[in-house]
Amino acid sequence: MSGLNIYFSKSEVILINGDNDLCSQYAELFNCQVGAFPIKYLGVPVSPGKLHVKDWVQLEEKMKRIWQFGSKSLSIAGRATLIDSSLSNSFIYHMSMYLLPKTTTDTLDKQRRTIFWQGGSQEKISSSQMGSYQ
Repeated sequence: MSGLNIYFSKSEVILINGDNDLCSQYAELFNCQVGAFPIKYLGVPVSPGKLHVKDWVQLEEKMKRIWQFGSKSLSIAGRATLIDSSLSNSFIYHMSMYLLPKTTTDTLDKQRRTIFWQGGSQEKISSSQMGSYQ
């Protein structure tokens, strides 16, 4: 015996195209909760049907939290490294499993551009400031 225990209080029963009564019976049998789709597996939403734009809002919020913590104090090289190592890789990881909606990819691209050029601040860069980057 490995000594591993199942915590049924943290577990959920989810049936694909199943009967709600049958799902409730299983939940009572195993003393756990009834879950619903979409679920998260390794940080990626999973659903038997097509995922909607609202299902990807959590990815957009996660990206926003990553760059807000310190991108203002980073140089352009530091921001490029942050984008390449964290933001783009997370984006690519999710795209390896699903085709993301166009609005989600546009939002994530806009966030990455904002980080690179403005350091996460919402103020616009003037043309005189832009000349110093060239």
